[in-house]
Amino acid sequence: MFGCAAPEDGAGEHVSVADALASVNGLASINGLSSTNGLSSTNGLSSTNGLSSTNGLSSTNGLSSTNGLMTTADGRTTVAYLVRCALPLGHSITKKDQNGASYTFAGQLGFAPEWETAACQQTCQRYVSACMMAHINTAGVHIPLWLDAAQTNVGWGRDPQFPHQEGSFFGNIFISPPQAYYCNGKDFAVNVVPGRLGASQPGAPYVNAFSGTGYCADHCTAADIPHAGDGYKACAGNNNVVTVWRQ
Repeated sequence: MFGCAAPEDGAGEHVSVADALASVNGLASINGLSSTNGLSSTNGLSSTNGLSSTNGLSSTNGLSSTNGLMTTADGRTTVAYLVRCALPLGHSITKKDQNGASYTFAGQLGFAPEWETAACQQTCQRYVSACMMAHINTAGVHIPLWLDAAQTNVGWGRDPQFPHQEGSFFGNIFISPPQAYYCNGKDFAVNVVPGRLGASQPGAPYVNAFSGTGYCADHCTAADIPHAGDGYKACAGNNNVVTVWRQ
């Protein structure tokens, strides 16, 4: 039910998930984060779990070794996804648990590189939140994903291996109570994957922000031309949106 270790994935317009390296044309990743790893907390992600958005992740005050996330296997899985979302490829942090065992967490997507050594402000929090939500699979089924966003380290672009627009995620799970939202992509009901949008998701920490069919296209602002078909740059007043494509 819980996320696997960070795979070797990256990005590129016409490359596979396995051999991709880096690109501004969207980024490939693997989902699998369980919603039980603290993301459904009513108190917000950074409240009482040893995580602080006011300090860098690499610092003692940014991520504690003696309490909270680092003290359990499930919590360390959450940290792995946090670091994967926040830091770019080639960056990592090493932390110890309460027993002195060391763990290294690798960056990959680069939604908030500043959080490695400095505070995670509102834009950082919203992008990391959207990225974390995009990686949740309530059934524990790990599948490749393609992510698009206005964030410059990610960018817009399509990969033919990921033809189905699943949906977009936005909000802020660091605050209390958390704001965790999604909307349906045009293909959310195509080739439905267990634990993802379009399937039964018991315990999912996010809700559709819009009534009715809840399609992003009816409520969100598309990316600028020529990338209008790649995803959305704003939804419900939130300018830090992550759009997900699946195979």
